[in-house]
Amino acid sequence: MDSCYAMYKTLFSAAYPFTYNLSELGLYYRAWDRLMNHWEAVAGAALLVVRYEELVDNTESVSRRLIAHCGLEWEDSCLNFHAQQQPVSTASAVQVRKPIYATSIGKWRHYARQLEELRREISIAPPHSI
Repeated sequence: MDSCYAMYKTLFSAAYPFTYNLSELGLYYRAWDRLMNHWEAVAGAALLVVRYEELVDNTESVSRRLIAHCGLEWEDSCLNFHAQQQPVSTASAVQVRKPIYATSIGKWRHYARQLEELRREISIAPPHSI
């Protein structure tokens, strides 16, 4: 719900029209969830799934696991990603300049009534990422 809410409230200009309709966004989420289930079944341990909530709660240990999974050497700068100066051109350009934060977790609940259509649409999906 948090991910879908974040997409719904972001103005992507002419891109991602499915994000402006709660029902379509729910359908898109369910398609993504089916795709993730497929890749988890096919790839097994080769695919590392990281939940944002876990990353927020245990940033260093989850980051170390991610780096190791990629076969890379750990660098302390991995925890200082927000201090990098390279250009960023995504909807989250401002966010990547901040340390990891938890304020978005559960934010959708403030708008639960308005997002009921979305919740109904994605509640059909398994609780993979809800």
